[in-house]
Amino acid sequence: MNSTKDMNTLTRLEQDATAETAPEQGSLLPEPGRWQRMRESLQRFAPSHIPIVYKITLAISILMVACIGLLATVIVQHQNQFLRSQIDELGNTLATQIAHSALEPMLADDRLALGVLVTNLTAEGNVLGTALLSATGDILAEAGRTPFMPDAPFAGEHSGIDARNLRGLEWRIPEGRRTPARNLVAYTSTVRFKDVVAGHVVVTMSRSALEQSTRSATHSILFASLLVVIVGGILTIFLSRRLTKPIHDLMDASRALEAGQHHFRFSERRNDEIGNLMSSFNRYAEGLERSNQMESTLSRYLSPSVAREIITGNGPVQLGGQRVHASVLFADIVGFTGMAEGMNPEEVAKLLNSYFAHIVRACEMHQGMVDKYIGDCAMLVFGVPQADPEHCFHGITCALTVLHLIAMENELRERQGQAPVRFRLGLNSGEMMAGNMGSHERMEYTVVGDAVNLASRLSAAADGGQIVITEQIYNLPEINERFVARKHRSIRLRGIRHPVTTYVIEDVMPAYKDGFERQVQQLWWQGHRRTA
Repeated sequence: MNSTKDMNTLTRLEQDATAETAPEQGSLLPEPGRWQRMRESLQRFAPSHIPIVYKITLAISILMVACIGLLATVIVQHQNQFLRSQIDELGNTLATQIAHSALEPMLADDRLALGVLVTNLTAEGNVLGTALLSATGDILAEAGRTPFMPDAPFAGEHSGIDARNLRGLEWRIPEGRRTPARNLVAYTSTVRFKDVVAGHVVVTMSRSALEQSTRSATHSILFASLLVVIVGGILTIFLSRRLTKPIHDLMDASRALEAGQHHFRFSERRNDEIGNLMSSFNRYAEGLERSNQMESTLSRYLSPSVAREIITGNGPVQLGGQRVHASVLFADIVGFTGMAEGMNPEEVAKLLNSYFAHIVRACEMHQGMVDKYIGDCAMLVFGVPQADPEHCFHGITCALTVLHLIAMENELRERQGQAPVRFRLGLNSGEMMAGNMGSHERMEYTVVGDAVNLASRLSAAADGGQIVITEQIYNLPEINERFVARKHRSIRLRGIRHPVTTYVIEDVMPAYKDGFERQVQQLWWQGHRRTA
């Protein structure tokens, strides 16, 4: 006990130490599985299905925005460079003109004339400031905004100024109470007389026009781009819907085929890949419709399961078969020969069809197959072509269902003043051969063997309204626990040495009676709705 407590204490201490160090490790390295959990959390908000029209619209919109943004950037940069070159050209031209005008006053050292010159030039709208420097870099005259004013790069300097440092100088003046903030640029020109440098001219101009033009161009381009995106988005949605309409039609057509509506066809004709796909779809639907029609037709002559296997190519197409363990039920009319003597062929066919219809419905409900009709006798097989572990139970239940339906049909005939028809049924289970019998030119899917022959003889040994089985079948647990039966008699059959003890199935056990009667009523009303 003490060692167990020590181990538990050690485990808790290790967990506490891990918990204390976890935040520090988490701050440096991502928690394992953290991104996976985040991805899963985001995927819960993502739609499970995104229509292709939205994907196409989004892709085209992104492409349009990218192209327009790239074009707008190129246009704005080009215009900005163009306006800048225009302002630079204007500034250099003005500085050169001022240098010509200031040559004579500067050579004559006429400070008054120089002052008047810079004052008059500064009064113009394009020039914000003008300064005249001597050859040694002294300020001879200045007016307006110059690089030597307060808050300027060369503020407080009046002599020894190198004019080369002023060429293309840019600076910004802050916003005042009455004046907005502006970006300024200086242009210089040398005052020369032949090879003699008399001085320098500094002209200050504003880049506000450039900025204003750039903003206006940017706003115009943005507005045009937005307009193009809106109009292009609307057109993209329209075109995307038009382009994806055939895809939606194909989806609807595929759903129609899945629902069994094989008559669906595309009436639209297109000369493109989608048109070829529609044509292929129409041919595929036609093939399915023909296959269904063929299967429906074959199902009237063969078992639906056999017909389906033949259509799909899964069924055997060679003579011969395989050994199976199945059940065979024979149901024939008692005294049919005498009954048919006073009836014309049409009445005989109508009588047989009305009773055989009940037998077919009962057989299909209990997973059986109508093997063949032999005059007034119907041969039913259970357990082929699909294996059925409870084929014997289904065969006996089908036989009881047939007797109940025939009794209800007889009541209807008696009310109409017609004679009732009584059937005798015999069922046997055992090993038999199931497959195609006949010849290569004409074959039939059926079962043969001693077990089949014994079922036919059991039917012949039964009385009207009886279901006769062998004692061996009745002793099966799944039979004697579900059906009420009584011992019939022992019959001697040709080819069999010992007598065969038989039982007569009378009804299902009380625990299954209510459900069985509901099935019979359901089959009866289904049959009447079909014939109505």
